[in-house]
Amino acid sequence: MSTIASPRDSSAAPGLRRLPSASGTPTSSGRPSLEAARSAVTSPVNNANPTAAAGTASATSTTAGAATAAAKRSNRAALREYYNLRAAAAAAAATTTPRIEIPDSEVPASDLDAADFNADEYVARVVAESGLEDLLRLYAQVVGEVRALDAEKKALVYDNYSKLITATETIRKMRANMDPLNPMASTLDPAIAQIYSQASSIREAARASVPAPDTEQGQKREADARRRRTKELAAEALAMPSRLQALAREGKMEEARRKWELPRKLLVSWKEKGVGGDDVQALIDEGDAIVRPKREPPSARTSTASR
Repeated sequence: MSTIASPRDSSAAPGLRRLPSASGTPTSSGRPSLEAARSAVTSPVNNANPTAAAGTASATSTTAGAATAAAKRSNRAALREYYNLRAAAAAAAATTTPRIEIPDSEVPASDLDAADFNADEYVARVVAESGLEDLLRLYAQVVGEVRALDAEKKALVYDNYSKLITATETIRKMRANMDPLNPMASTLDPAIAQIYSQASSIREAARASVPAPDTEQGQKREADARRRRTKELAAEALAMPSRLQALAREGKMEEARRKWELPRKLLVSWKEKGVGGDDVQALIDEGDAIVRPKREPPSARTSTASR
């Protein structure tokens, strides 16, 4: 059985107004949506005490916001405990390896650059600790960093390619400059080989003429050289008194004393070793007499005092 509904009377509901449907009801529909106007239908309590109603509404909204925040915090804490994110973060902080940062890069270093980066743990931690707004902001940041790194990679490739082209051009110029010198270099090879052969022959001849120091011939050669040097020193010592007299006549006594120091030491060492006999002592006395300051005669000192 069906019941036919009677048409509604528009005057029966004075507090109602006809509004278009927000759900997209077609205008050709014979049954338009009727919604109550919130401004027209009011509560008697609110009309009686509007100030108290406003305070109650604000307190209710504050309580609802606090409850929502507490619920979010509890949910995040539960997610952290479920995924064991706190222990993982502490272990990662204890065993963190140093990061390699590139100072030329415009993208700052982040957790994604760590050597022990774990994508699953990072995603779980970010989802648990961040809201929708933070996730969108992080997504935009990661996308921007990826684009910046891609641009840096392309710039690095272009830079290296430019350096490769420059190096290739430099090598080509060097080869072009060396080609005219190749004939000259080929003519220098025989001359260098001849110089090397001559140096080798001279070295072998010197080795054959000069005996080794540890052989008998080498020791004899050293003894002869030592005797020859001793004779030269003896000749210089014998000629030293005449040189000292010449310097004394010129009035260069300081220079004469300086030149007499080394020969006198040599003569004293010969005397101590018993070399040269009395001639060595005679040379020492003669040299000392020349460089020693001369004393004035007694008559000269008396005349000077009387004056």
